[in-house]
Amino acid sequence: MSSEAYIIIKQNEYLKKFRRGGAVDPARARPLAELGVRPDRIFRRMADKDVFRPGPRPETFYIDESTAVDFIAARRRRAFYTLLLVLVVLALAFFLNRR
Repeated sequence: MSSEAYIIIKQNEYLKKFRRGGAVDPARARPLAELGVRPDRIFRRMADKDVFRPGPRPETFYIDESTAVDFIAARRRRAFYTLLLVLVVLALAFFLNRR
């Protein structure tokens, strides 16, 4: 499994854990241990992008749903444009090879 695939799988897992744990607004913020989430590099990067925000109590977090939706949409856009770029490069290689 590629590292990109691993990162996407972990991101999706974190999103599901927060939703299942009910940590969906500041009033319902939960500690990471209670949600079964380790504060690893993937979590910290998502928190830096405000997908996961600190709750009112210390060491608690909740998911910001609107930011999470934007985060997933941006991830899909990047995948689409990467695929489009690969197709353009392949088309160029095909047509340049026919000469």
